[in-house]
Amino acid sequence: MKVKTFENGLVVKHRKSAIIFENYNGKKEGEEKFEYIFSPDGFRKFANYIKEIASEAWSNVVPKEADSWGSDYAEYYDRKYDDNGDLVIIKNGIRIYAPYWSTDTLY
Repeated sequence: MKVKTFENGLVVKHRKSAIIFENYNGKKEGEEKFEYIFSPDGFRKFANYIKEIASEAWSNVVPKEADSWGSDYAEYYDRKYDDNGDLVIIKNGIRIYAPYWSTDTLY
């Protein structure tokens, strides 16, 4: 698994068929909301990095605009913790709502 740690504490791991976000300082059970702010240039680099590793994790990735509720990929289900998580893009950053019981993975 390849790992990249950003200056703001976001850790991005990836392998075949998965991209995983973690917090550099870990995560406590019940801790849910995490924000990672970048400089404008840092956010562009982060977005480009995600595009790059998405192509490594999955073949034939084609980014699509989320222009309806049915095409929104913000929410995901974590089987391990039987709970949902969310990732929202904010100005120059991301906000993650991690599964409540998770002690490692944010998204």
